[in-house]
Amino acid sequence: MKKILSIKNKTMFVGKKGFTLIEMLLVVAIIGILAGAVYVMIGDSSDAKTKSAISTMKSIMPYAQECQFKGNDLSTSPVPGNSICLNSETNWPEFGTSLTECGYSTGTANTWVAECAFKTPATITCDARSGVCNW
Repeated sequence: MKKILSIKNKTMFVGKKGFTLIEMLLVVAIIGILAGAVYVMIGDSSDAKTKSAISTMKSIMPYAQECQFKGNDLSTSPVPGNSICLNSETNWPEFGTSLTECGYSTGTANTWVAECAFKTPATITCDARSGVCNW
């Protein structure tokens, strides 16, 4: 049973349960800040993977251009650990452990291609003649 106090014609309920509007707004604000921090962390991981995949593909460029300069074609079916081209001591690099969704696909005599499942479009194409990699 609630107790009622009357002070100069003003009635107050003593022992009233519930949250005030300020308390509710404070809780919503804290949840919003935490959700924003989590969203930023998740977004950065995708960008980091994208940059890492492009970096791996670009690391091949000098060796691919050397093959072209020597008159050799690139391997049309790149496999990590196999030679980039005929008479090359450089092998196709593996993608890092954070890029398990990436792998090489069939290329041409001048280009190499990788596909990564975490991004759309999924294909990165690099060209030894132009020296450019495009996602």
